[in-house]
Amino acid sequence: MRQLKNETLKCNLVQFKQTTLGPIYVYENAQYRWLTLDEKCEQDAVIQGVMSKSNAEQVLVPVNQSMLLFLLKPVTNLKMLNLGLGTAGVERVIYYLFNKTKFLNTLHTFNTVEITPDVVEIAQTHFYLPKPHSVFLQSAEQFIQQCKIKYDVITIDIFSGEYHQPFLNSALFWQNVTRCCNSSSQITLNLNPKTGQELQLLLALLRKYFKAIALVEFNEYKNIVIVLSPSSLKHISVDNIQDSDVFKHLAPNLYQDINHIYHIESF
Repeated sequence: MRQLKNETLKCNLVQFKQTTLGPIYVYENAQYRWLTLDEKCEQDAVIQGVMSKSNAEQVLVPVNQSMLLFLLKPVTNLKMLNLGLGTAGVERVIYYLFNKTKFLNTLHTFNTVEITPDVVEIAQTHFYLPKPHSVFLQSAEQFIQQCKIKYDVITIDIFSGEYHQPFLNSALFWQNVTRCCNSSSQITLNLNPKTGQELQLLLALLRKYFKAIALVEFNEYKNIVIVLSPSSLKHISVDNIQDSDVFKHLAPNLYQDINHIYHIESF
């Protein structure tokens, strides 16, 4: 990622688009294509997503790899919801696992929610968004409020530049998320808290709605990944990640990139 920040230069610009939510920039070099939501160059660029041009199904960043920790348990008849399309990394890897590997045998429902039509267009044009795939053009907050399906997995990766959407701190949003869950659902959240107090306040809110929380901390990234569930998450461990066949296949070095996994459970 540091290398890509150094190459976020005008000479590598593939597309620029001004949207209602601000500018979108797509860059590429010989190996990678990536997206930013600001015009900062080099060290100040905030990279929202990156794709290998030769192996588009690869999940390149440990933070994004950890969004797939639900795969530590066998998955059947999966019902999945992804809030925030970005560069379609989740979509590419889920369809790859379903179509090309033994790790995901059935895919019952897979929906994505994205508020910005231009992001969908860019994902289709530059980031190989699989076809066909259901993308709902509305806010994550609205979709969750109207949700009628009990999902097994919900992934939440919603940034505007470096900042989260305010509704992630809303009790009503998390109440609605619980309505979309079954007794063993896993909700995975990519988070970049600016202060320890911000993280503590969010964890206090989440503990009101979920009996199990796993917090994944990385060696070289400020982001953390939070996994939430009505059921125990103690199986999420560095040892289990290292021993997992699916992670040996998808992310063989992830266990080394994790600094620590913390568990908060109340049963």
